[in-house]
Amino acid sequence: MDQFRSFDQLRVSELPVLRHGFWRPWYELTDGQFSYGKLTYTGALKRACLLETANGNWIVKRKNWIGRKLVIEQPDGMETGLVTPEIWSRKITLELNNGLMATFYNKKILSRTCTWVNEQLGDILNVETKIWSRKNPFIVKMDLDMIKKVPELPLLALLGINLVLLKQAQAAAAS
Repeated sequence: MDQFRSFDQLRVSELPVLRHGFWRPWYELTDGQFSYGKLTYTGALKRACLLETANGNWIVKRKNWIGRKLVIEQPDGMETGLVTPEIWSRKITLELNNGLMATFYNKKILSRTCTWVNEQLGDILNVETKIWSRKNPFIVKMDLDMIKKVPELPLLALLGINLVLLKQAQAAAAS
């Protein structure tokens, strides 16, 4: 965790995501100078995702083998939250144990931007997919005021990237 810079020190509202590696890719949330987080997949079937930031580490994995729900755990095995895709909808709901509830979806049907939305706070952050960009596949956009309001912002940023990657994999498997 020492290699990552805290979101409190963030001075830009857009963070590009760099893709490293080809066969076993991992993703880095960076501003070009400092690294703010890392997303890696573990296991033979890439069923678990490790999110690393200065604020902590989380493991995101399916609740059961064929289920749609994802569980967010800390490395010691303590459950932190639950991610639930809604049926017949493009919305995904996050419920953290500390009380934060947010919904992840793209507001416009043909949009490349997905947004974390909270009822009280409004839009928390956006994950924009870049077309035809293998090295920089995403840009995370946020309001700098949200850093003080939502301490889980690094988790939301990396989890949003993971959810977009999962949607892309499902779309590729269906075609």
